[in-house]
Amino acid sequence: MNAADVAALVGVPFAAVGAAVATLAWRTSAGTRRDQADAEARRRHREMRPVLDVTSDLRFSPDTGLLSVKLLGPREVERYEWIRVEVRNDKDRVFPGTHRGYSEEEWQRQVWGPFRLRPGTDGADRGGRTATQEGRAVTDLWLFTLERSTAPSWYSGGEAAWRKDYHDAPIRLRIEIGLGEQSWVALLEAPPPARSAYEDGGLTVV
Repeated sequence: MNAADVAALVGVPFAAVGAAVATLAWRTSAGTRRDQADAEARRRHREMRPVLDVTSDLRFSPDTGLLSVKLLGPREVERYEWIRVEVRNDKDRVFPGTHRGYSEEEWQRQVWGPFRLRPGTDGADRGGRTATQEGRAVTDLWLFTLERSTAPSWYSGGEAAWRKDYHDAPIRLRIEIGLGEQSWVALLEAPPPARSAYEDGGLTVV
């Protein structure tokens, strides 16, 4: 074996190490680019989060009114594609069991709170729990009809106790707004509907 052969053999491990280092550097670079892209996507998602103003009032009667969701921004997003509003329960409620005389379906269907969405109106489902509408442009608003929730048949004290228990309680909401493959969720509590001017039997109440 001559000197050239020895040099070639000695160079093999170094070549392998060099290739491994190059591969590691490429993977690290690719990982860095992915991390940067993910960070940029998260930043853009934060910047595109809808800015909302949520109010409610009893403009129709003492028991019915409107939930208004106004889209204030951001200005760089001209229009969002859809909105889904869900009335949340007053707290987490675990089904206590069928021995109470009602089914789990009845329990889950019940809206535990002062108001629900009027079923079949403004995109609301049959239970008044959720409503879906098409998109709006910035400065526009979505309107959802509200009505007072009613006590389930098994509620202790009946309707009178239900009204008392939820007097001045906030409306707990989950609002999701979508654009393309992205969506944004806001969990919030809207104050009880204000008794703004509404007509009840010809009498305006404020």
